[in-house]
Amino acid sequence: MGLVHFGEHRFDAGLVAFDKDGTLFDFNSSWRRPFRHAVENLLSPFSNRTELRAALYRALGFDPVAGAFNEDGPFAAGTAEATIRAAATALHQLSHPLLPWEECELLVRQRFAPLLADPVDLSPVTELAPLLSSLHENSVRVAVITSDDRGPTEAALASFRLSPFVDFIACADGAFRHKPSPDPLLAAAKAVDVPMEETVVVGDSEVDLRMARSAGAGLAVGVLTGVGTRRTLEPLADLVLDSIAEIRVGLSPLGEQPPLPDHS
Repeated sequence: MGLVHFGEHRFDAGLVAFDKDGTLFDFNSSWRRPFRHAVENLLSPFSNRTELRAALYRALGFDPVAGAFNEDGPFAAGTAEATIRAAATALHQLSHPLLPWEECELLVRQRFAPLLADPVDLSPVTELAPLLSSLHENSVRVAVITSDDRGPTEAALASFRLSPFVDFIACADGAFRHKPSPDPLLAAAKAVDVPMEETVVVGDSEVDLRMARSAGAGLAVGVLTGVGTRRTLEPLADLVLDSIAEIRVGLSPLGEQPPLPDHS
């Protein structure tokens, strides 16, 4: 356990569980370009592409004017399977000629999903390796709990040389129920033998913070590098930071214990 500074708030943490996209990596700048490319690839066989493009953007939660993803959209908050189902449904409703839903699902799996599963040019919100290594050096374990699948998650961690500092990974295609279920966080804490009151969740969306609350985490921290806003995160978080760049690690002064957050 080590003293971790989350902005001006100090907390003796045994485990810090990070979301991936939107927390470790800036969500919009990382995913905007590959998402648009995947949509265009999916729509290339159709003549009514303008109509279908607008429908897909709405269904998946993307604002083309702002170039940003909606917090409650399936692409930002859901799993890969939820995104595939939403895209197939939008395609089925407006395809010319009208295609069966199953054929639309197959098109989405063939022409949309593979482009998003490929490694993308992720934009880290800060120097990640020094942060995660400093947690380890101060006896704080690290978990990554994400709605992404395991393959892309492990590839991203390896690409940024973070794998040695991550003790536990929970992904959408794993054995646990998805966020906001408490299951992946409870499993992470059990795996590294850290009590929940010494566990911190850091995430950019409501589902991250709802997971923290339902599991009884000691601290829930929202960040503004993803799809959540201060307005949506503050009711669920103990504090909201601009990004994880405001997290730093230090040793506790002898005999001094930081106050626990008030969850009332």
